[in-house]
Amino acid sequence: MTRFGRRNACAVWLLAAIGIGASVFGGGEAKSETRRQSEATTFYVYTFEHPQLDPMRFELRFDDTGRGTFTFWRQQDEEPVVLSLQLLADTVERVRGYLEAMHFLESTEAYHAEREMPIFGTVTLRVRRGERERSVRFTLTRHEKMRELAQLLRGIALQEYRVFLIMLARQHGPLDLDKQLRGLESELKNGWLGEPEKLLPLLRDLERDDDLLLMVRHHAGKLARWIEREKRRSGSGGKK
Repeated sequence: MTRFGRRNACAVWLLAAIGIGASVFGGGEAKSETRRQSEATTFYVYTFEHPQLDPMRFELRFDDTGRGTFTFWRQQDEEPVVLSLQLLADTVERVRGYLEAMHFLESTEAYHAEREMPIFGTVTLRVRRGERERSVRFTLTRHEKMRELAQLLRGIALQEYRVFLIMLARQHGPLDLDKQLRGLESELKNGWLGEPEKLLPLLRDLERDDDLLLMVRHHAGKLARWIEREKRRSGSGGKK
């Protein structure tokens, strides 16, 4: 091999070595960063179960970005229905605020009342951050913050299920849409839903849909205006 050839060969091996080293160390740094992000991220799982209701079980799974899944089990179905979930940033902040106020991951409080009340259904809440994880289960709680958090999460699950029913009716049974909107109106006015402002795009879309019955379009518009009015009245973008 000539001197020029040897120099080229050495250069190639040197570049290869540098490339391999960068790959190895770069991969290590990437894994380390992923691990750090995972340890900093909080994951939440909320479950509500009541064997006499339909659906008999709701489940929310999400992280700090609000992204996750909504799952429910109906009496007549063998398999659960799993839907994508994206919570509002304000909602995630409220969930985080409740948990921090209770020092949930550090606390040993059980949160359940002295007397169990299965008639109200069973709530399970599990939170994980890095290697720390805690789960509680109760049918009734006297703890104010935990009660408010459970109501918020149940309201989110109830709203996601109502949206599923509305979308199902719109696609397969338009004549059932007004019934679903009446159910939605009752839930809205009783304050049972977790993120009413998220309903606005759907309701406005229903209002503009010329293929729907006129009474359905009017009802959707009426509910959208009600939500907007309540949002202005609260003066906080829908926060409670």
